[in-house]
Amino acid sequence: MRRQRPTLIAVSTLIAVTLTTAPTPANAQRAAPPDQVTALTAHQADGYTTLAWQPVDGATDYQIERTPVDADNTPTGTPTIVGIWRPNRQINQHAPTFADAGYNPGDTFQWRVRARTGTTEQPYSDLVTATTTAPWGNPTTPGEQLRTGWETTHAAQYTSDTDEYAYTAAIDALSDRVRVVELGRTVQNRPINMMVIGHPTPATTPEAVAATAPVAINCNVHGNEPGDREACLIMARQLAFSTDPRITDLLSHTTVLIVPTINGDGRANNTRGNSTGQDLNRDYSLIRQPETTAYIKMVRDYRPVAGYDGHEFGNSRAGDLPMLPPRHQNVAQPIFDQSQDMIEGHMYAKGAEAGWWACPYGCEGGGNVGLSEETILRNTLGLKNVTNSLLELRSSGGQTRPDEGNTANNRRRKTYSALWTFQQFLDYHRADRADILNSRAQSIEIQAANTGRLVFRGSR
Repeated sequence: MRRQRPTLIAVSTLIAVTLTTAPTPANAQRAAPPDQVTALTAHQADGYTTLAWQPVDGATDYQIERTPVDADNTPTGTPTIVGIWRPNRQINQHAPTFADAGYNPGDTFQWRVRARTGTTEQPYSDLVTATTTAPWGNPTTPGEQLRTGWETTHAAQYTSDTDEYAYTAAIDALSDRVRVVELGRTVQNRPINMMVIGHPTPATTPEAVAATAPVAINCNVHGNEPGDREACLIMARQLAFSTDPRITDLLSHTTVLIVPTINGDGRANNTRGNSTGQDLNRDYSLIRQPETTAYIKMVRDYRPVAGYDGHEFGNSRAGDLPMLPPRHQNVAQPIFDQSQDMIEGHMYAKGAEAGWWACPYGCEGGGNVGLSEETILRNTLGLKNVTNSLLELRSSGGQTRPDEGNTANNRRRKTYSALWTFQQFLDYHRADRADILNSRAQSIEIQAANTGRLVFRGSR
């Protein structure tokens, strides 16, 4: 059964205090101006900081300011407006949060937030100061010390194909949880690798992996959209070496299949299509290219029950994380409903907590997007009874992230928001595995019955 979309309610408590005597100046406390943001907090996570505060009555939006500081909390740079929070950012508008990810992880900052009423700026909140979370992995521990080319250059460069192969091979060599499998070769003979990850070790054959109800993440089909790929490489290191009970529990109950780069030729040349010019995300059911052939054989042999497909989206007004389920009308209803539940029931709610703006693909002026062709991976997977979603990282910071004219900051926000999404995807599968398998079984039964209408055009 599809769960009801959660409703989040913020409750404010007003405590009235009656004073019998007037306070003296020595013990008097400064009262906040009526329109000043209060109760600002900063929670650190992998590559981002969740800022939360008490809402101000009548506020149109909020400006988030960040300032770099040294060990003594002395500013070392210019205070900069890095975010704009508006009520349409999340389903819970009564508890504003903002995920700030435009910085080098491990550095220290001060933040403050102010409300705006129309164009009138209200007083800033008090400052909060914190050191952000450094890149995951102890730099002196074998395996954990591995870093991608993107990480070592502080997001100045994306990880090259040769660096990717060396990085994934090192993870394979140093972790019993990981086995790297070559699914095929690109047109230009680059390997299409998949990391098979399980605890304490992954199952040894595709059939045995299929029995674990695996999940699959396709990280980079369009070569000029590499943000998700960098997130996949970082997450692979975490899954391979972390001793966090959450990670070991996840991997003890399923197998994670990560394909960092199905389109290695496109990534090497920074092109959307492969070396023949083919948009691979229009070929998953036609299977005319070696890259799509390799992936579809993987789906047939390893039988993932849930999946995510990573992209970037050029609209600067859309949310941080536009998502879309399989919308082909021949996708069985239980798979469509389960995919919608993953997006709306889980990602929207968790995004509101963490400060990410998750929304439907096409939100905020995105136009009529999300085609119905069965050749698109999310639709192909839906027709194969896989609960899944498209993920589109908004390419430009736009009005809500005005500091992302800085290229490295823009790349960080995209990659760390994708890392958050993929980790949430694993959590959803862990919590809802029974429902996912039930939806899959129902859908297979519906498809096998071979009754009802067939739709040749149009989408849900």
